[in-house]
Amino acid sequence: MKYTHIVFDVDGTLLDNEEAVLYSLQDVVRETLFKDMPIDDLRFALGITSYDTLSKLGIRDLHSASQLWQKFYLNHEKKVIVFDGISKCLQQLLEQGTVLGIVTSKTAEEYENEFVPLGLTHYFDIVVCADDTKNHKPHSEPMVKFLACANAQAKSTLYIGDSEYDMRCAYGAGVDFALALWGCKKPDGIQATYRLLTPYDVNRL
Repeated sequence: MKYTHIVFDVDGTLLDNEEAVLYSLQDVVRETLFKDMPIDDLRFALGITSYDTLSKLGIRDLHSASQLWQKFYLNHEKKVIVFDGISKCLQQLLEQGTVLGIVTSKTAEEYENEFVPLGLTHYFDIVVCADDTKNHKPHSEPMVKFLACANAQAKSTLYIGDSEYDMRCAYGAGVDFALALWGCKKPDGIQATYRLLTPYDVNRL
């Protein structure tokens, strides 16, 4: 393993939760804007913060709408699963001495409510949430924040994610990027140092 630190995105990388994210957002739009939006028109939300998403939709009370989104998300939580192979992948990386982290567009509250209950937090030493930086993915600041917190070198760090936002965040900080094909729905056009078919491929780097 050439990397001392491996950082993971959450949505679409550790968690298979696309349906929960999009259908709960559709519920928010219906509740706040009084209209129905097709799921495909909401896919822009995947990979950016809840506040950025809601702002793009023209919703003014971002805090209330974000709280409502979390409520509706939990109504769809049965749709959320950890991708097959993730736990074994993380365990093996730890056994190799790799430091693991998370850089996510979730707020700390969303992370606490939506990720913590799934039982993966003990694998990760450092977590950077949307609250921790002024700028968010695709900006490089979240990854730069991780590097500073971990006292890690960019050349020895790998970011694994499923979107162009993740790619741009990684490369902007001088960090290699691996595309999680197990969660990425539209890989065309996303440039990656590695393209990984399954979580098991991470341990072969």
